[in-house]
Amino acid sequence: MDEILLSELIERTKDSIRSLEHSQSTIYQYQMAWKGLTDYFRDHDQALFSKQLAEQYILESKAKLDAGVIKRWRHKLNRLTVQMLIECFEEGHVAWKYHKEQPVYLHQSAYIRLHADYLHYLKKEGKSADAIQTYQHVSRQFLEYLEQKKVKDIAEVGVNEINSFVPAISKHYQPTTMKIELTALRCFLRYVEGRNLTQCCLSKAIPSSLGRTTKIVSIITPEEEQNLIDSTDRTTAMGKRNYAMLLLALRTGLRSIDIINLKLEDIHWKRNTIEIVQSKTGIPLVLPLLTEVGNAIADYILNGRPDSQQPNIFLRSQAPYRKLSGHSACYAISRKMMKAAGIRQGEKHRKGFHCLRHTVAARLLAAETPLPIISSVLGHQNKESTKVYLSTDLEHLRACALNLAGIEITKDELL
Repeated sequence: MDEILLSELIERTKDSIRSLEHSQSTIYQYQMAWKGLTDYFRDHDQALFSKQLAEQYILESKAKLDAGVIKRWRHKLNRLTVQMLIECFEEGHVAWKYHKEQPVYLHQSAYIRLHADYLHYLKKEGKSADAIQTYQHVSRQFLEYLEQKKVKDIAEVGVNEINSFVPAISKHYQPTTMKIELTALRCFLRYVEGRNLTQCCLSKAIPSSLGRTTKIVSIITPEEEQNLIDSTDRTTAMGKRNYAMLLLALRTGLRSIDIINLKLEDIHWKRNTIEIVQSKTGIPLVLPLLTEVGNAIADYILNGRPDSQQPNIFLRSQAPYRKLSGHSACYAISRKMMKAAGIRQGEKHRKGFHCLRHTVAARLLAAETPLPIISSVLGHQNKESTKVYLSTDLEHLRACALNLAGIEITKDELL
């Protein structure tokens, strides 16, 4: 966008966010914050919008927060409204998203520049948004690790740093996730090698995997399931939404991302089916619309869902009424519901909807449902993935156990 008066940019931004259906009180707060920015520009004899001056205003706002002059809510409001103006100035419109204050991760200027250049390279290569998010996160983790180890230049990195970094981060990830982390790290090191920033071929030091481990998946008991259902308040709009999402996870085994992305057109009421294209695999999936699930969804749509033209079924409970923000929103909902039900509150207990998906698989397996059918219900791309649920079928596992009859040994043989 060319040069523009601050007052005109504010009006354009207000027009752009009108479709977001903010409440009048929220609009009033935005106007209050923009008035503060306008006064700041006037004190600096600046009528045209200046991104540099606007960002300086936010820095001074943060300083006032740190000094106790203003409250945190006021600084967050100042930051949000300025970022909305900048977005409208650069993009021509404002799209709803969370504007989080960016924390400082790296401190060495050389690593900061390298990380920024790498991010630009990923975008230029046409990587998807999800891939860029993962790759830039892993590369930043690696550079942070080098800073902690007092390695001042990427050229100083050797195999020893790789060999110590990989086990360090593996403590925080599941084996399947760790495979993605290693791929991302390998991509970053190949970029470093391609720019001749190191004399070592570090990418070849990255293992292909950490070895496959067989794990016992998390499920909930029938008693915990009943506690979850009973503790959900279905008298509020949010409660109706959360209850419908809970039943979808408990009864169909849908992934959380597919629950979040579920659209009104995906529910075929006359055919009693849910028909989607899975976000993870891109494979179509057709599931029966169980009466209990259909009633919960209908109750939310008719009596709890905000009046909105959005295609998604499940929306935010506060304006702007947009679809929930992916895995994080789904996890926050399930964690809150499990806390209210008093279940899975241990530090290592998984609290996301994924353990409800595991529960669906475990119940089908206990009912002696063939693995191919379970795989079809869960929408697995690889039918071998379903075998992980064998660890949940305790009754049939007991039947497989061997006793020690006929292989007795004497005490002397143990010595």
